[in-house]
Amino acid sequence: MFINGFYRFFLYVLILFGFLQCGISLRVYRPFPNEKEYDFVKKMDHIVIQVNGENRIQMAVYDSYFFGSESLTNEYGPLSYLIRKELSIRESRYPLLIERGGKILVEEFQLVSLDRCFRNLTFVRLKAKVQIRGYAEEEIQYYDEIDSKVTNCYLTGSVLTLVPLLWYVPYNGFRGNREDQLNQLGRNALTELFTKLEIHSGHLEKQTESQKMEDPKPMPKPVPTKQEPVDPKLKDILDSL
Repeated sequence: MFINGFYRFFLYVLILFGFLQCGISLRVYRPFPNEKEYDFVKKMDHIVIQVNGENRIQMAVYDSYFFGSESLTNEYGPLSYLIRKELSIRESRYPLLIERGGKILVEEFQLVSLDRCFRNLTFVRLKAKVQIRGYAEEEIQYYDEIDSKVTNCYLTGSVLTLVPLLWYVPYNGFRGNREDQLNQLGRNALTELFTKLEIHSGHLEKQTESQKMEDPKPMPKPVPTKQEPVDPKLKDILDSL
């Protein structure tokens, strides 16, 4: 009886650890309203895109504490492809870069989730340089992190003891799981990169000038109509009232 109970408990723990080892789906892209469909990514020989140390099958790293580090492949493609896709389907947002050509060098891109039993640190670090032909080189740096208690230790303790589950589930829903955190930080980094690239390429400045040209002219003040003279007889009647 005791042995059967022990084996059940051991099997339960194995199943639990199997769930802990389940892979994370990495879906990093640039969130953009009214995303249009595209057929292919154009080849732009006059624009050099380089990502130092890029591994096409590893865009992020997840260290689960109980097991070894896990390499995560982005379902939307590596960073260099995401940049080419962005320039291809939204050329109007990068007028100077598309017209003159140049170079985009991503010196460093790290997207990591470190699980340390009682603490999980998820962070993204981006360093890039943009050189538009005929213009000065611009540097882009971005860092963000989420420090939380969303860890495998807390998850295991919550499932095995049940009582902490009342705290862990609402907290996990509030902070987001490891997958949510990695995807959110990755998307934030891409948004920052492309927004800065738009500024350096003149899109936002051009947009501001067009908005100024399209500002509606102030409406002229209405000229009051000339009042008709009052009939003297009617005036006498009104005065007598």
